[in-house]
Amino acid sequence: MSSTKHWGFHTILFQNLAPLYSGFLFVLMSLSNISGLPSYEALQGNVAEIPCNFTMISEEGIALILWYRGNSSTPIYILDARNGLTNQPKHFPSDILGDRAFFDVDVIPSVLRIKDVTEEDGGRYRCRVDYKHDPTENICIWLDIIVPPRETIIMDKFGQHLHGLIGPYNEGYPLLLICEADGGRPPPALTWKKEGKVLKDNFTLTPQGFSRNEIVLPELRRQDLFSSLVCEASNSDIGAPLFSSVTLDLNLKPLDVKIITTNRPVSAGRQVELVCETWGARPPAEITWWKGMDRLTFVSDLLTPDNNKTVSTVTFTSEAKDNSKNITCRADNSLLKDSVVSDVHTLEVYYVPQVTVSSRNISSLNDLVEGSEITVDCNIDANPPKVDVWWLFNGSTINTNQKSDIIIANHSLTIKNVTKNHNGRLQCVAANKEGEGWSEEMSLMVNYQPVCKSLESKEYAVLAGSKIKVTCEVDAQPSDVQFRWSLNNSFGLLSLNTFTENGTTSVALFSPQSEVEYGTLLCWAKNKFGEQNYPCNFTVTPGAPPEAPKNCLLVNQTIETFIVRCSPGKDRGLSQHFQLEVYNKRNKNLQNNISASDAPFFVVHSLPPGTPFILRIYSANLRGRSPPETLQARTLDVNYKSTKKGKNTEGFRFSHILGIVLGILLVVVILFLLIFVLRKLRCVHRSHREQDIHNSRVEKDLVNSDADEESPKHDVQLLDLISTKKDFSGPPDVTHTTAKWNHTDSGDFRVDLMKDRQSPITPAETVRWRDQEIEEAHRAKTDDESSLCIISESSNSLYDLEEWRHKTFGPHLRTKVYDEENCINLETPLVNTLTEGEMGI
Repeated sequence: MSSTKHWGFHTILFQNLAPLYSGFLFVLMSLSNISGLPSYEALQGNVAEIPCNFTMISEEGIALILWYRGNSSTPIYILDARNGLTNQPKHFPSDILGDRAFFDVDVIPSVLRIKDVTEEDGGRYRCRVDYKHDPTENICIWLDIIVPPRETIIMDKFGQHLHGLIGPYNEGYPLLLICEADGGRPPPALTWKKEGKVLKDNFTLTPQGFSRNEIVLPELRRQDLFSSLVCEASNSDIGAPLFSSVTLDLNLKPLDVKIITTNRPVSAGRQVELVCETWGARPPAEITWWKGMDRLTFVSDLLTPDNNKTVSTVTFTSEAKDNSKNITCRADNSLLKDSVVSDVHTLEVYYVPQVTVSSRNISSLNDLVEGSEITVDCNIDANPPKVDVWWLFNGSTINTNQKSDIIIANHSLTIKNVTKNHNGRLQCVAANKEGEGWSEEMSLMVNYQPVCKSLESKEYAVLAGSKIKVTCEVDAQPSDVQFRWSLNNSFGLLSLNTFTENGTTSVALFSPQSEVEYGTLLCWAKNKFGEQNYPCNFTVTPGAPPEAPKNCLLVNQTIETFIVRCSPGKDRGLSQHFQLEVYNKRNKNLQNNISASDAPFFVVHSLPPGTPFILRIYSANLRGRSPPETLQARTLDVNYKSTKKGKNTEGFRFSHILGIVLGILLVVVILFLLIFVLRKLRCVHRSHREQDIHNSRVEKDLVNSDADEESPKHDVQLLDLISTKKDFSGPPDVTHTTAKWNHTDSGDFRVDLMKDRQSPITPAETVRWRDQEIEEAHRAKTDDESSLCIISESSNSLYDLEEWRHKTFGPHLRTKVYDEENCINLETPLVNTLTEGEMGI
């Protein structure tokens, strides 16, 4: 008590003398600049900017600019501007400033910048400007260096320094905190804040010249827990305030306690578990359990991560005499008085169903074979005895299904014909008023002979002499299988031994040397329960020319640009590329030629405005080129402007409407006639083209028959595959793409290709497809098992994709295909000159 009175006396004395010290220090600070000079402030350690606002008539009139500090006659900085301020004047800082200073004459007014200023850099500065033809000018400035406080100190009433989390203090008690600032010129102002809100901003000065601010919280409340009290010190507007903070820790009473276990019958003669939770106490409350007047001892407590809530679990064995007894959960914080809270639960004794499952018909679940029958019984022990029962398969409810041979009756489940689809987990659930009882899961493992993993027939397109890898995958239980392969072609059913096995997957290597060797590859797998009934089959074909692009549209037409977007036709088993030829309808010249390897999406640039064009879009692969798709386009005129009608159309008369309708009908009739004529012309043109192609191939076969006998066979095939006719106009991206095929006629190679991917809609998707094709082509170049200059599943390519993408194809541009093994170079025309009749001009 005496120490408290002594401390209070000094506090009163300090508060009375503090204004005198404050006034004394203010006078000292005021005397630092009594000359009335323009004053500028700089924060210690930062950059000071001292302006020299000289009256310069012209830049050429200044000879020298000198800086002085204090009353010294020796300049601390010299700027030689005799050649002009803009003609690289020379800077001469003194040793006092060194490389800390720089005089910037490119700003107005000119500024002397001093880095890392110290308290000694403050004082009077003089800027002397020597003109060539005018009197010397002197500008005087006062620089005041602000020294920020070194730190702020927070203390309790005993003078102990406080940091971070302080306390804990008891809820409902008062708290005194003191803040002092160490150093600083001028003395800093101290402010107490809480959650950004000012609590107290008046401060005093100690006899030692320290700023001091005291705050008293009369009653600590729950919301003060973990609140932050900040003491800020600031002696200038140019620097950030210095602050220290403390966080309050409090001892709190529990807010409430509650038994969260549902009040329902408990198991007689069995272990009962009740859960109680309390929250709001700090430190966590102590929980005790009572059954009537007896304390329960089998208790476990669990704290939440934030220590705000305590969850307590009690276990005991109930008896019939416990019925209607009170179970009490009590929470208390021993550090605080009158903090006990409690909750009461009345016992009611029942028990939930106890459920098990057992199987009939088989001695072991491992003996379950596809096609057999199994019955599983659900055994239930419950009180009250009335229960609802249902079955779960892999977590989902199942019911009687005659189509699936599943029958549920009298708490039993029967599967008449077990298949591999019945592999999974069976579980029985029973429920009464007490709750639900769940059996343990029974795992069904059905053994079956192998079947194809994919029921769809796959088709591969490959050139003669090329190698492909065909993958056969099966499902089987057990998965220890052996494979066999056969080839069904014009020679009959032949065994194939060039394959590998890895678990339930087998890979066969197949290389047709001529078209008569193409056929169907068949794959069988066998485990200890037998061989699969139906083989997996894969059809190998030589491919065909692609279909023409479809649904071509013009979008985004401007005065010099338009975009052409189509849907790709069927590629007929070989990777295709797409070509767009733009012909100027006025001069009948080829205006542009664009190739796309990913999708029929073309952006045409740099076109003359107001010009009509004929567009020909087609696709090509190693088997040839598709018929072209023709469009007409026109760039917009330079003076084109979209117009909008601003007048009201309510005054239209009946005659106007009738005229419009008749005009539309006339246009539709003309369009139908044009379409009919164009289709007839296209059929005639196509028949002529096919005849030309046939004649060219006959001539080529005659030439090849006279070739040197030492010429490799596959080179002759390659010359045949790479068309030199005028219907082949670009370098195909020959990377093989696996697709889904359906035969329409087993006697020829006409197929319907159902691609898994859709045509691109946006340029972003086109770029993504192009990147995928480049990656596949790159992997194909590293495949050692594939021959050069052939099409194979391993994605070999005749061309360098990146090289093709960056080429501009013209009517006479030619490329070379290299056969590295036989050193043969083949030149192939890429773009052909079209006659006026072909263009439809």
